[in-house]
Amino acid sequence: MILCWISKPVRCGLVVLVLIAGCRSEVSSTNVIAKASALSRSGKTKQAEALLRSAVAAQPDSPDLHGALGELLFRQQQYEQAVQELGTAAQAAPDSSKYNLLLAEALIGWRHFGVALDFLNAVRSRFGNEAQYHYDLGFAYYNLNKISLAQKELEEALRLMPNLDPAQYVLGGCLLAAGDSAGALREFRKLVREKPGKATYWAALAQAFEATGSQAEALRAAERALRLAPHDAHVQYVAATLFTESGQFVRARPYWERLERLDPGVLAVHVQLARVYARLGERDLARKETEAAHELQARGSQPSTPANQPANK
Repeated sequence: MILCWISKPVRCGLVVLVLIAGCRSEVSSTNVIAKASALSRSGKTKQAEALLRSAVAAQPDSPDLHGALGELLFRQQQYEQAVQELGTAAQAAPDSSKYNLLLAEALIGWRHFGVALDFLNAVRSRFGNEAQYHYDLGFAYYNLNKISLAQKELEEALRLMPNLDPAQYVLGGCLLAAGDSAGALREFRKLVREKPGKATYWAALAQAFEATGSQAEALRAAERALRLAPHDAHVQYVAATLFTESGQFVRARPYWERLERLDPGVLAVHVQLARVYARLGERDLARKETEAAHELQARGSQPSTPANQPANK
């Protein structure tokens, strides 16, 4: 109502000023995001995060700033905080596939698989024609152990984008879980041919070889994975398991010990370490690990393994 009393030239001037301010804000956001991206690429993630947080505080209504901060936190595996920022960005930009699908991936990383599944089903009408959408949905189903549903979504993702290698990776996992070790071996062999520098793909190939009874080839693939990523927890877990199964207990021991230090709450690590100590004649250490395993079981811990999230960006 107040604008009715302002002359037309003045109203036009106000509109122009608002548009100019909006353009300046957009340019400023773009510059900040570009600077933060450059900092992150150079390994200065803390500086990048501080810059983005400062910008978000100054422009709390900017979906791009919230999205950039959420993406940075996601890359650092700070999933809970990433969900908060990406949720704000997705709410402000509901048609953005980038923010919405990255939000789903952050929920998966945070291990809120059911929430991720509900969210993805809610946005199917907007993003159901995108390969990334079907990959994310398949990965959520996979983590909920709904293997047949996961396989269907992953196959659709690959139909839409045949070179989406993370989808092929999880599809191989589905086939392995379903007992189709030959199919899994086919998928993982293709992956290592196309992406020979990805340690997780070699580790998956090692598991597929082990499932088909090709222990020597499994060990070679695991060793290749270790050379590529010697400090990766999932790669260490796969290699240590194969070393243990092949009777190489001395070789397996340091990997199990590192994994225990990394996360003492993983039941399977204590079970395997107790087995290795027992085989090496370390009775006291074996007893200690057995007691730790029993304690975790009593608390309701599941025989989980170190988390392995294939990077899809």
